[in-house]
Amino acid sequence: MVFGVAAASRSIAAAAAAAASPSSMGMNAGGIDRAESNECGVKVLDMSAYYSGDPHKLKDFVTQLHVQCRTTGFFYLQNHSVPQHLCDDMLQLARKFFTSSLDTKMSIDYTQSAQFRGYMRLGWENTAGLSDYREQLDFGPEEEEEADMINGRLNHLVYPLYRRLRGPNQWLSNETIPHFRPIVENFMLKMSTFSMEVMKCIALSLGLSKDYFDSSFGHRPHYQMKVARYPPVPEPEMGGNGSLYGVGPHTDSGYLSFLLQDDVGGLQALSKDGNWIDVLPRRGTFVVNLGEMLQLATNGLYLATMHRVVNCQGQKSRYSVPFFFNPRLDAKVEHIPITEFSNAGSKDAYPNAPVSNFPVRGNENCGARNKIFPIFGDNAFKSFARSHPQLVKMHHPDLREADGTIVFRESAGDNGYVLYFPS
Repeated sequence: MVFGVAAASRSIAAAAAAAASPSSMGMNAGGIDRAESNECGVKVLDMSAYYSGDPHKLKDFVTQLHVQCRTTGFFYLQNHSVPQHLCDDMLQLARKFFTSSLDTKMSIDYTQSAQFRGYMRLGWENTAGLSDYREQLDFGPEEEEEADMINGRLNHLVYPLYRRLRGPNQWLSNETIPHFRPIVENFMLKMSTFSMEVMKCIALSLGLSKDYFDSSFGHRPHYQMKVARYPPVPEPEMGGNGSLYGVGPHTDSGYLSFLLQDDVGGLQALSKDGNWIDVLPRRGTFVVNLGEMLQLATNGLYLATMHRVVNCQGQKSRYSVPFFFNPRLDAKVEHIPITEFSNAGSKDAYPNAPVSNFPVRGNENCGARNKIFPIFGDNAFKSFARSHPQLVKMHHPDLREADGTIVFRESAGDNGYVLYFPS
């Protein structure tokens, strides 16, 4: 693909600035119970313009992308590089797995994994302190578990803590579910490649060189994939006790989130005027939304939007495959030099503050401040630890205090930063 990056990126930036409003997405979900049955503001963008090699089509596409990132933080992508048959295979695999026996599912229970991977039973993960009404299967990059040699013995309680996120996935045998591992690994490979293509488009939409993110993402990017089932909720439970939500209102903590969903629906995004909008299923597309790290890196120009999943009444479960794409675990989170938009950030921008001082909405747990660390992997480990305190106690005992408090330590013996208070 031929594209004059410097001049064309400035042209894209100028066109996008004229088209986009700098107003921030409303983030207060309190008292909002009803969703509008439309997709106001959530547009379908066509990736074929990126692959076409036509600079005019690319410019138009990247301009539209900028507008969506700046005004809603949510959009669909169609004509992408992930084959439809592979998407269908993943959703079919999800149905096979979640309808298999409990013994089969528990054979890869996530409590067996120090890397927070494997099967999680209904209600075992929490978002912002509330249990999620879903069961899920978690994966990440297939790697060797890291260990240090201490006093002649291998020690897996390594530092920095993000090194503990590297390790193997849990797999079912081919006899249990045929082609289970090949389908999952092929899908993750295709998604990682596609996600990097989108990061290049994000760079162009900010007036940067398309390879701007290559140094932090291109080698060993870290991703997380979930395969999820949201069971239907019986009518008597559709109350205000939290069982309404497959996942409660939250913003994603990373850079980019992609969602493959079936035809059931349930995903909702909070619009800038304070209404919940249904992000309806569209075959052949991925739903994409931006995370807190990208919002912080762009100084509030691009938005991490509050969203939730509402479980439907009836007899039909909802199946989805979220894929969270992020940089290397050791990558430093830094402000992106966006000179084209020096005064165009949202009202929540922090123009002179280091990333580590930024407050973040959502994911507060038991009153603890949601500190942002300068290294991406530290934030990733923090998010896992808050969502799965019981697993931390099992596999990371050096982070547990005598009273049950869980702390984040930058090194062995460090006093630590409190992540979790026992109830």
